[in-house]
Amino acid sequence: MSSLWLEDPLGVRPLSAADLPLSVGGPGADIVVPGCAPGELRARVTVDADGLRVVPEPGAIDGLAGVGIRLDEESGRQTIVVTHGGVANLTQPPLAGHGDLDPGEQGDDRVPIPVIEYEPRPPRHSRRRRLRGRAGFILWPALGVVALAFAWLFTAATVVIATTPAAEPESVDFRGTAFELGFSDRWLVPPGDYELEVVVPGYRTARQPLQLARGQAREVIVGLERLPGLVAFDTGGIAATLVVDGIVRGELPGEFELEAGTRELAIRAPRYVEKALRLEVTGGGERQAVSVALQPGFAALTVQSVPAGARVLADGRELGQTPLTTELDAGRYTLAIVHPQFRRFESQVTVQAGKPLLIGPVELGLPDGRLVLRSNPAGADVSIGGQYRGRTPLAVALAPGLPQEVLISKAGFAPATRTVRVESGRESVLALELDAVLGEIRVSGEPADAELFIDGVSRGPANQALMLPAAPHQLEVRKAGLQTFRSTVLPQAGQPQLVEYRLSSPEAARRAGLPARVTTGLGGELRLVSGGRFVMGSPRREAGRRSNEAERNVLLRRPFYLARHPVTNREFREFRAGHLSGIFREETLDLDRQPVVRVGWQDAAAFCNWLSEREKLVPAYQLRDGRYELIEPATTGYRLPTEAEWEFVARHDGQAARRRYPWGDALPVAAGAGNWADVAAIYLTPVTISGYNDGFRVAAPVGSFAASALGFYDLGGNVFEWTTDRYSIYVVGPDHVATDPVGPRDGDGYVIRGAGWLTGKLTELRLAARDVGVSGRPDLGFRLARYAE
Repeated sequence: MSSLWLEDPLGVRPLSAADLPLSVGGPGADIVVPGCAPGELRARVTVDADGLRVVPEPGAIDGLAGVGIRLDEESGRQTIVVTHGGVANLTQPPLAGHGDLDPGEQGDDRVPIPVIEYEPRPPRHSRRRRLRGRAGFILWPALGVVALAFAWLFTAATVVIATTPAAEPESVDFRGTAFELGFSDRWLVPPGDYELEVVVPGYRTARQPLQLARGQAREVIVGLERLPGLVAFDTGGIAATLVVDGIVRGELPGEFELEAGTRELAIRAPRYVEKALRLEVTGGGERQAVSVALQPGFAALTVQSVPAGARVLADGRELGQTPLTTELDAGRYTLAIVHPQFRRFESQVTVQAGKPLLIGPVELGLPDGRLVLRSNPAGADVSIGGQYRGRTPLAVALAPGLPQEVLISKAGFAPATRTVRVESGRESVLALELDAVLGEIRVSGEPADAELFIDGVSRGPANQALMLPAAPHQLEVRKAGLQTFRSTVLPQAGQPQLVEYRLSSPEAARRAGLPARVTTGLGGELRLVSGGRFVMGSPRREAGRRSNEAERNVLLRRPFYLARHPVTNREFREFRAGHLSGIFREETLDLDRQPVVRVGWQDAAAFCNWLSEREKLVPAYQLRDGRYELIEPATTGYRLPTEAEWEFVARHDGQAARRRYPWGDALPVAAGAGNWADVAAIYLTPVTISGYNDGFRVAAPVGSFAASALGFYDLGGNVFEWTTDRYSIYVVGPDHVATDPVGPRDGDGYVIRGAGWLTGKLTELRLAARDVGVSGRPDLGFRLARYAE
């Protein structure tokens, strides 16, 4: 049970329960306060289970102004502390009653004092006085120390130390004083400016500035930073590199100091799969051990062959000779087995890490035989087994012992077919004389005294009839001072052709001075087309005709150049290196000499402008609202051909623009006439040309088929082609003539002409057929054109 004390300005004294409640008032009260008359009571003070209670006295007017009363509790002791500016219970002068004075003696205010007999007190022991004297030397310094302690307690700040994360400090130091006093997490510290230092095992020593005021109570939160940990890595003896949180830390195996917390680790070693793991580092200087089992990034490769002793190559790098067991990094390789006396074996292999791979035993076949083909005349197209192989003279390797069907064809000559077999390691020669197929060409015009040239050789007067091989020929009619008439003719057996000429005026003669050919900086050739008059579209009674093929008269007055073949992948990638024509049903469209496809009209126009600027020509297109449009009047820069130009050249048979199909005017499709959806393309498109085989399943290299009458390739075959015209359906009268038309100025789509390797409907092979589009397709490309002046 705690003891109860009273402390006021006069001192400290113990109390008992019987002393309560204490009276507060003037002299005579238990607690005397200034400003109270003797016997005046202002309040009563008691202590119970609820603490200190001060109850004002009924009728008290002034209350306890300037008086402080509180209850302090410490170490099982309760003290009622009273503070004020004065003292209590001063000795009062005696009060004499008026009735005690003699009335006769009151005038001089004197009172008689009776005499009492004196009795001396017995003497006290001298030793006790000596003890009291000695005790004074001890008591007063002790009281001074106590007073200083009380003063320190009343001025010190109370500081509560907490850490985050919560931990028990090993030491707490308020740097700047030696008078701090701590009890658990509470500290009494004199007011002032300090540096607080907290030491916790496993954490870095925490320091922070601290300013304390007199009597201040404050809670201080100290942030702790965990010490790094030591982590030992064991990789089983494999030399590796440690990467922590994306930063290379060093070589393994070994021990590293890592910051506490979650760390993202990567273990890298040559020829091993990178190991990624997440490690919770405990830190605090603690040691951890991590064992890492690295998976090999290679596999054992065994190659066997019959016969043995063959060289083994992976992507051209020699690995050894069969039988061979070696190690190869994971990946995809072209594996070749090469023996000097047998056919080369080659295959794609995939090596998976940690999984042994066995190749073979591979029985090597006998080496190919060699077939040399010659023809008279040379330059004939050669197909073997339905696959185009090149032009004579030609040497090809063939599998031995198998019958091979060889087809040799050349425009103007009858095709020749032979079946041959070659022996392993031997060379065979096949030489053929091609029989010419002749057609009649009649030339008529003015002036009659002009001179006729065929393929640059004079044939005499212009007006005559000739029998020429059924191949394209360059026909010229010349006379000094006049424009030379030029035409490409393709004679056909049993079909006489009439070529009419009229030598032009001096203006035309000036145009005759234009180069017949120009070459782009990319190596592409463009041929001059002088133009002419023709009927564009198809007659109403033509089989397969569509409503958008209305006939109209067109005059091409301005000479122009047209590319002999469509733009290739190689040429387009000079402009846009990352372009991919891609694949179609596992068939590539991306070879260098294949025509570029999957380009929209805007892409084609951008290519034309790029090439014009490269060759310092005025661009033919301008950007308007982010889209290319043809500049009018058209410049001499590179552009797409107009629809009229394309149809004029495609339909020209050497005399006039009137041909119905790329090969002539009638069905069936002539052998080798072009690249369309043949029988080999049945798995690519549901509609194919029955009985026709052109030797290509998808787009062929440009120039793979015979040129047209004017010397152009792939017009009407291989790929569809963009023109520069916006799409429209024309309805005009029979007397209307459109001169150098370029199509309407507005429209949503652009005209597409020709046919492609996916075309299997015969009606779509007509040269008058039209289509419309905006975006690229796998069978749609383009060719270049430009005005000559």
